[in-house]
Amino acid sequence: MGTNRRMSRRRARVAAASVVIALATAGSAAAALQALPPGAQVNDDPAAGINPALGVSGENPANADVVGGALTAGGKAVPWAVFRQHTSGADQIFSRSFANGAWKTRGSGTVGGRSSAAPTFPGSLNFDQAQDGEAPAIDFAGAGRTVPWATWYENTTGTGFGANNIFASRFDATTGKWIFAGQSRGNGGTGPGVPSLNIHTDKSAENPSVAGGSAVDPTKPGPWVTWQEQGANAPGVNKDQIFVSKPVGPGSANCDTVTPKGDSSAGDIPAIGGFCFQQAGVERLGTDPSLNVDLTRDGVEPDIAFTGANDSVPWVVWYEQNPTGTTGANKLGDNEMVFAAKGVAPSATTPPSGTVDGGFNWIAVGNNAQGTLDTTNRCGANLDNEHACALNLDPTKDAEDPRVAAGTMNPANPTVPWITWDETVGSSHKIFVSRLVGAGAAARFQVVNGGQPISTGSGDATRPDITFSGNTPYVTWRQQVNGVSEGFAGHFVNAANPTFVLDQSNIPLTPTGSGAGMADVREPISSSCIATPFNSDGKACQGSAIGTPFFLFTNGTSPLRLFSSAYAPDAPVTGTASGVTTSAATLNATDNPEGASVSASFQFGTTTAYGSSTASLTLGPNNAATPFSAQLTGLPAGTTIHYRAVVTSDFGTFVGADQTLTTASTPPPPPAGSGHGSIGQVKVSGNTASVPVQCSGTAGQTCNLALTMTVTETLRDHKVIAITSRKQAHTHREVVGVGSAHVTLTAGQTRVVQITLNRTGKALLANHHTLKVSLRVAQTLANHQTVTVASRTLTFKAPKHHKH
Repeated sequence: MGTNRRMSRRRARVAAASVVIALATAGSAAAALQALPPGAQVNDDPAAGINPALGVSGENPANADVVGGALTAGGKAVPWAVFRQHTSGADQIFSRSFANGAWKTRGSGTVGGRSSAAPTFPGSLNFDQAQDGEAPAIDFAGAGRTVPWATWYENTTGTGFGANNIFASRFDATTGKWIFAGQSRGNGGTGPGVPSLNIHTDKSAENPSVAGGSAVDPTKPGPWVTWQEQGANAPGVNKDQIFVSKPVGPGSANCDTVTPKGDSSAGDIPAIGGFCFQQAGVERLGTDPSLNVDLTRDGVEPDIAFTGANDSVPWVVWYEQNPTGTTGANKLGDNEMVFAAKGVAPSATTPPSGTVDGGFNWIAVGNNAQGTLDTTNRCGANLDNEHACALNLDPTKDAEDPRVAAGTMNPANPTVPWITWDETVGSSHKIFVSRLVGAGAAARFQVVNGGQPISTGSGDATRPDITFSGNTPYVTWRQQVNGVSEGFAGHFVNAANPTFVLDQSNIPLTPTGSGAGMADVREPISSSCIATPFNSDGKACQGSAIGTPFFLFTNGTSPLRLFSSAYAPDAPVTGTASGVTTSAATLNATDNPEGASVSASFQFGTTTAYGSSTASLTLGPNNAATPFSAQLTGLPAGTTIHYRAVVTSDFGTFVGADQTLTTASTPPPPPAGSGHGSIGQVKVSGNTASVPVQCSGTAGQTCNLALTMTVTETLRDHKVIAITSRKQAHTHREVVGVGSAHVTLTAGQTRVVQITLNRTGKALLANHHTLKVSLRVAQTLANHQTVTVASRTLTFKAPKHHKH
């Protein structure tokens, strides 16, 4: 079984913590998470060789990886997981995807492996099922990003081998098998050619990561792979170096011209699976294109992502550890440092020094400087340069476990690398996140969240992972809380000044440690809408996906079990309808999306079967009750309507309580022969009111309208003491007419009718200077029934008299 060569300081720290937490009980998961599926684990398919009673590995840095993807172009992305499973023999790599509420094992047999002819475990991806497969990673590549690619490492025996080797395999949806890819490096003495990606197959390589991308054709991204491998040349002999290979294929006839060289004993070098892998970078460690800033230290745990317009720029992150071999005035640092480098075509004006492999050289970009990773090694020239090229918040402190994701919070801008890692602050590790700002030679990394860690509390926060859902970055990590290992997840808001919001905490995890029943692994996160050229960098999720984030986590101690959860909203609260008329109403509700975007709508109908829905709208991502509404029209009059609020994620539907509204009844139609009278805006000038009236209806119908103006007088002892006031003690009230008019119109006619105050009205106006009157417009129908067409309150004002 392979081992990761990490500093003894970290080992001692987690081992001491494990003594405290070994018997502790992990907290329950947050209520706003949805299990995928409820009560079931990911690693469960005995027929494929996945025995859930044997569990997954807990060895650092990872026992699993997950990504959102689809096997058809433009299809809705679903979770695809790859993981390291214990078996009755050696550890095997398996892959499963989640759709239609269940996990399905992907792959029944392999093509091109030592165990392909007679597999012991039908679903295993291992090249040799007698050897442990470790540290798997997964991503999608190929036309339309429809081809899953997995990488991992396992020990490879035989002449020319005898060490851990990196493998890459792709899933073929037609045959349902995983097909190995890469140039044949010889067969070790027996069996098929070994498609190892190692620079040197007799040097141990570990912890690969894969990303789909292309600097040439964005419609056909290929699988780029990065890993750590023991150096074969001075000054980095047996020190882990960071390497990157790019794909050559599909459909390669042979691998005669690629490096590292394959086995040419039979003439042409076979392109296993139709692919070759070409090392990329400047030969700066002998003939090896190492990315290490300090070639005398161990570069470990790299990760890779593609950014920029059309995913044309590969970015690799890693950290370097253990004592430096440099001395004197140019001695470099001994503490753990995180680095990032981008792959670019060599500059014609200032070409890198050294032989360039694969058409790419690498430029390290830090918080305060850039430097080409060539034989001059500007970033490694001295300690100041090394610190300037590092991503550590404090370059003198220990930082480790970096992960990178491509994305942008501003959809108008191209994607950039966002990087997360854990770093020592005081006596514990905290989680930090940084993003690239600026462009070209001025580009630098800047710590977000105001330069502060996103984790809080005194317990160690470690093993972060990062992804994007649309234009929102999400981060997970594990942390010690009161001696218990718990999972955390959250997202960033405010593109101009990204600020972290914690969404989930106390996710139950296997206790952190390196012994039996312990785990020192990340909780990988992805979403159904990661940023790619095929969804406009997250602006238009494929397959009408909402973009729900999801992640894997390891829980239990014996066995260690792999679970999956997705973000989930609260159930919506259906509110009271407003603006109800005979045929329309506004439906209202609120919902807390709990950190992710959701789709919101209403179901409605005349029964609780509903039958109709309003158009969907998107809420979030946020963590507060968010109001939403929808307008209904065309409803039947005088009818009870049932309705309820509905919100959906990519994995579930959440409904609110049923509510009802009743539309108003339609007034009876006028009798035959009568039209419908109405008035417009009334204007008052002096003693006269001008009233626009009209008659609508069919030919031959008429409107007989009477317009009357009245006031209400309050009298005491037959003396008027007020106009239109409330009734007082020992008084009585009388309604007095102050003007009237009559008009008859035929259907389609309009007229302005003028009503002038009569003698009583004029006298009242003269006495009170202001007179409010009630205008009533009544229509006499053909059946001699009288109905009120309109009522208005009019105000008359006496003219002002000026003294000379």
